[in-house]
Amino acid sequence: MNFKDALEKVENSEEYKTFKSSHPEAKICAGFFIQDFLSNDSKDSIDYKDNDKIFTFNIINEEIKMYEDELMDLPNTPKLQPLLSPEIKTEVNELKEIAQDKAHEEGIGAKFNKIIAVLQTHEEEGKKSQIWNLTCMLDQLIILHMLIDCNSGEILKFQRKSFMDMVKTK
Repeated sequence: MNFKDALEKVENSEEYKTFKSSHPEAKICAGFFIQDFLSNDSKDSIDYKDNDKIFTFNIINEEIKMYEDELMDLPNTPKLQPLLSPEIKTEVNELKEIAQDKAHEEGIGAKFNKIIAVLQTHEEEGKKSQIWNLTCMLDQLIILHMLIDCNSGEILKFQRKSFMDMVKTK
């Protein structure tokens, strides 16, 4: 599901309307999408922030389920910020092609198994932008991390890792 479709589905739901009546100051802060190409399964959710609480609206089949959680304040981790705008030009269904093109450009031919894509506000050097934050899992234990401008589709950051880099040995 694309972000615009997910947002519309959430904001037209009774769960959201009930939530918004008791949390009128809540702001949309993220879109979270998992595309699993092995199982052809996906997970879609929209997150809203109200003070120190996060409200996640999961879209499961045609149903909307809301979950409430406390925001974690972790050191060296940027604070979750509201989205600058729900209007974007680069959608979820375009991210795989953008990521694959960049992978091929970098000489990576491994098959994409899963993409975790988060639409969020990103701040760097005091400048805020709205980005897709991608974690891509490929064959051969390759992990790609990319930041993609959600309007231009431009790749702002690209990093290749191996799952084995994350395994600590003693």
